[in-house]
Amino acid sequence: MLNVWALMRHKFLILIVFLSLLCPSPVHKATASAYIDYEVPVNNLTISETTHLDVWKLCEKNDFSYELFLAVLHIEGVNDPKTVSIEAEIENLVNIRNYWSQQGFPDEIVFDLMLLSREIGIEGCEIFIKDSDSNKLKSDYVQKVTEYKYYLEQTQIII
Repeated sequence: MLNVWALMRHKFLILIVFLSLLCPSPVHKATASAYIDYEVPVNNLTISETTHLDVWKLCEKNDFSYELFLAVLHIEGVNDPKTVSIEAEIENLVNIRNYWSQQGFPDEIVFDLMLLSREIGIEGCEIFIKDSDSNKLKSDYVQKVTEYKYYLEQTQIII
């Protein structure tokens, strides 16, 4: 006698296998580094996945935007961040950001002041503020970094 439940169970298993072939779940590939247990955005830069992971971890540790740091590297033409000290560069940007935050500026202005200070130094930025309207802090450098940061945020790939 034919067992109806066994037949239904086999049909159900076949259906699950068929659906799993049609709709595979996303798989995170582990590359040479055994410690990839995060979802790290990797962008269209000439930086290895391991370097992306190192930059991402340092940015997380310092509460700094990963995409912003990559945008700064890109606009400044740094293709191989091993040539610069990644940790020192992130700490420098964090210190500049903290300096302007402690001066009482709102976050939107701190962002522009941080990038402008990266370009012309804190002292140069203070002179610039005295000589111009603080709402007009967009230099070409600040504009390019901001635009590239936005681009990176919109086109990131998760590994």
